[in-house]
Amino acid sequence: MSRDAIRFYERIGLIKPQRGQEGRHGYRRYDASAVRRVGLIKQAKALGFSLGEIQGLLDAWANHTFRPEEKRAVIAEKIEVIDRKILELQDLSNELKLALAGIRDECSQTG
Repeated sequence: MSRDAIRFYERIGLIKPQRGQEGRHGYRRYDASAVRRVGLIKQAKALGFSLGEIQGLLDAWANHTFRPEEKRAVIAEKIEVIDRKILELQDLSNELKLALAGIRDECSQTG
C-alpha cells in the first residue's frame, strides 16, 4: 500500500500511528493492530465497501458492538448491491454486443 494511501487513512481516522514513535526521517511506526486494520481495509475495499462503510465496520469491531445479526445484515446488503451491479453490467455488455454487431454489419455491407 502506498504511503499516500496510509497517510490518507490516518487523516480520515481509519488508522493511527503509535504516539511518540515517529522514527528517523519522519517515518511513522504502526503497531500490529494498525497493520491488521490496513489489511481489513484492503479486503473491505476489494469487496466493494466504501471508506465510510469501512470506518463504521472497524469502529463497531473495535468497540465489540458488532453483533452477528448486524454482520449478516451488512453482508446481505452488500450482496444485493453487487447483484444489482452485475445485472447493470450484463445489460451494458448486451448493449455493447449489439453495437458491435451493428458495426460488423456496416463493414460487411461496405467492404
